[in-house]
Amino acid sequence: MSSEEQKSRKALDKVRQACEYCRSCKIRCNNFNPCQNCQRTEPSNSPEYHNAISPALSTVLFQPSPLLSLETIQNCLDSFFTYKYPVMPILDREATYASLHHLHYSPTQYGLITALCAVIMMQTEISVPLGKEGALDNFQQCDSMLSVDFLIKETYRARNCCDQVENPSLSSVQSSFFLFTCLSRLGKDNAAWVHLRESITMLQILRLHEETSYSTTSDPSYATYGRRTFWLLFITEQAYALQHHHPLTLRRPINLPVVEDDQEAAIIYGFLDSIDLFRNFGDGFMSLWNSTKRDNPHPLSPRPLIKLQEFLKHAIPYVRERPEIQQADLLITRQWLKMIVWQLCLNKGMLSSNPISDSMSFHYPVDIARDVTLVARLLPLEAFQANGLGILGKIFDIGCSLADVLLVHPHILDASTIEVGPKDYLMDLVRILDMDIRGHSQYRLLLASRADECLGVRVPSALSAGNGSPAICEIDWDEGIIDTAEFHGSPSSSSI
Repeated sequence: MSSEEQKSRKALDKVRQACEYCRSCKIRCNNFNPCQNCQRTEPSNSPEYHNAISPALSTVLFQPSPLLSLETIQNCLDSFFTYKYPVMPILDREATYASLHHLHYSPTQYGLITALCAVIMMQTEISVPLGKEGALDNFQQCDSMLSVDFLIKETYRARNCCDQVENPSLSSVQSSFFLFTCLSRLGKDNAAWVHLRESITMLQILRLHEETSYSTTSDPSYATYGRRTFWLLFITEQAYALQHHHPLTLRRPINLPVVEDDQEAAIIYGFLDSIDLFRNFGDGFMSLWNSTKRDNPHPLSPRPLIKLQEFLKHAIPYVRERPEIQQADLLITRQWLKMIVWQLCLNKGMLSSNPISDSMSFHYPVDIARDVTLVARLLPLEAFQANGLGILGKIFDIGCSLADVLLVHPHILDASTIEVGPKDYLMDLVRILDMDIRGHSQYRLLLASRADECLGVRVPSALSAGNGSPAICEIDWDEGIIDTAEFHGSPSSSSI
């Protein structure tokens, strides 16, 4: 065969553009059919392979992508256990690292790892440089979001190789949660909600929403991390339902996590603090939050909501003893929940110019915003960065409420120019939203526009932050409710 014929033969083996797999993963394709990446990642990318292989063998023959190096995975795990574990303490550190050498036996575990890596890759401010091996390391010329897209697709590929719906595991529950985290930060709210509900549904299939499942298991580690996963989903569902007016699924709580390890004591106590913040935002509150005037024709007494505001005011008394990452989450979440309760009171016509409590005043968002700016000055930037875009969304909500108040009640701005007041707080909130967290600009630009509207000045966007750190009651939702028997609250908060 002549050299020209050989060149022609090779040309026939090439495709005119990148194959579907490389194009979807946004990686370099060598243009052969099948290309090198398809051959190395899994032979199942070939149609002939699908026709020849039995579905029962797909798990046995599963191959992790060689494009994702072990070094990259380890770096992502290091970042997770340093920055994200304080607010997501649901994985056993030793077991997770040990599983890395056996991923080809478990597509379920591989999917958990790739979903976790996607969460870390989304936050370039906490992610570490990529490793020296594998094609992911060639992403240096690309945006890190390409890596996130690749990792999400890898998670789906792994999940397609196992029947996790019929045979779910705790890893399946956790990988769905991490997919929810990624998609919510990508602004795909509907897809995120589906994965959060999927995670909860699989947890319920495993009966991990029932206390008897924990008392009968012979694996204490499974019980520990299963219980923590339940409570993380409990917190997450309530926060997301409040943000998007969704109904709740996890209604009957199990026992709280137990502090078992002195090395993790501060983290788990902080986790318990977070649970306590949400314990009074169950069905009773959500039924009001999602209702309309037509749904609740009877007048409501403000007493339960005043009591809830008092609870939030005195909650998390030991917050200074928590890690700074948890302090940022707890303190901002507390202020955000105060704002949520205030908004409910506003919508139900409970606010007054002469309130019986400051929390029932039209001006209460001014106090909330003031406390947020104080938290931002006391805690380091890294504490906010570790929490990611979610914490900025809560600050944005608070800023919007303050801007609304200043638009409707402009006389609040008529204070002494020497005093720090509402105008300064709103400007500070815009600056806080300019901190170095991926995706921050969407919030900063929107709030800056609102500030321009109500203040008539262009708000500068330089971040100002400092370094350092900022009781629990029972809410009886039946108290003070007039002529209704359907308003029932969630279980009362427990002391920690």
